[in-house]
Amino acid sequence: MPEKVMPGPAEDLSGIREAVCIHTRKIYDSCRDKDCIEDLRFYPKLQYVDVINRALSVKGGTAKLLYVYVDVEPVSFNRGFYTVDMRFFYSVTLQAYLSCPAPITVEGLCVFDKRAILFGSEGNAKIFSSELRTGEPDLQLMSRSNLPIAVVETGDAK
Repeated sequence: MPEKVMPGPAEDLSGIREAVCIHTRKIYDSCRDKDCIEDLRFYPKLQYVDVINRALSVKGGTAKLLYVYVDVEPVSFNRGFYTVDMRFFYSVTLQAYLSCPAPITVEGLCVFDKRAILFGSEGNAKIFSSELRTGEPDLQLMSRSNLPIAVVETGDAK
């Protein structure tokens, strides 16, 4: 049995040691961060704008995460690094106090932006995938979304 791991078909089935490609989505770095989110702009629903304008005071309520939009772009000045831009959308309820002691619940939206720079790949590979992408010409996985995803990576010959 050879000590080197070689790509290609296995010839000796008693000791299979093939090199295989594993697709890792190209981001090799990670970050974990806790943010204290303060001073976000509050976008009230239209029916609550007049209540907020007449309120004597407004107190905090609850916030619920609705959605996170994530965008990945390469960093132009540092090859192999990528910016990960995240936009968090929160549904927020506040308590608005008018002249009566009972508060009025006000609902709206808050948005928080965060950016991280992570290390990815330095290769110039082109990647094609069988993963469903809406708006693309090939909708082959539309009816069956539980199939495995096939990934093909090609590189330029030098």
